[in-house]
Amino acid sequence: MVLFLAIHHYFREIPPQLDRPVPGDMDRKPYHFILFSPSLLRLLMILGLGTSIELILQFEQEKKKYEELEKQRMIKELNFLKNQLNPHFLFNALNNIYSLARKKSADTTPAILLLSDMLRYVLYESGKDKVSLGQEVAFIKNYVNLEKLKFSAENAPKISHSFQLLHEDYPIEPLLFVTLIENAFKHGISYLSPSFVMISLVENEKEILLSVLNSVSRQKDGQSINNNPEGVGINNLRKRMELLYPGRHSFKQIYENSTFKSFLTIKK
Repeated sequence: MVLFLAIHHYFREIPPQLDRPVPGDMDRKPYHFILFSPSLLRLLMILGLGTSIELILQFEQEKKKYEELEKQRMIKELNFLKNQLNPHFLFNALNNIYSLARKKSADTTPAILLLSDMLRYVLYESGKDKVSLGQEVAFIKNYVNLEKLKFSAENAPKISHSFQLLHEDYPIEPLLFVTLIENAFKHGISYLSPSFVMISLVENEKEILLSVLNSVSRQKDGQSINNNPEGVGINNLRKRMELLYPGRHSFKQIYENSTFKSFLTIKK
């Protein structure tokens, strides 16, 4: 711009060259008032365009760098949450098998086989970014069957599950649903009064909906013993859903009529 102004200042008094001299040309006012403004405007437009392009390129570079850093942060946080979940699940599963072994139940061996399949899934599949919905459902079924082995025919609660999958190979993050199911068995099963756990998972073209209902035991005075208070597992689930499906999920829990209800929806 400085070079342009210097050159323009040097040539500002030179009139335009004409094929034929016109009388009175020397008396004409300097021409630079006509030439200067459009030229300067064109120069500013070129400079502005170049500056805009450079700013856009820098903005894109900074945006990519920020997205990469955010992605790395999410991966670290998800790995941390998974590491918290797996020992918690293993602890509960070992407790189940221990109770069977103490009673010298014939179901101890099938329980160990179920746990083996579940641990294989946790060790080799949960480390992946995605698994198929069918794999996740198979894991849930193994978990429910393992829980059922704890009860005899006399004290068995009512346990039901229903799975309706439209696309079994639909990719989903592993170990998303087990926390709600684990909590239902932990807080909903009673050996003193009738209890139940109901699990339903429906997948259609638009969403995946998991609903888990469990009974809440009551004391003699009619007060509920617990109402599924939020612990580490539920807090981790909320954080994972915010990281994995921001703006594409809903999660709510309701306690009414001695029943605790959990609903988790993931939009495709």
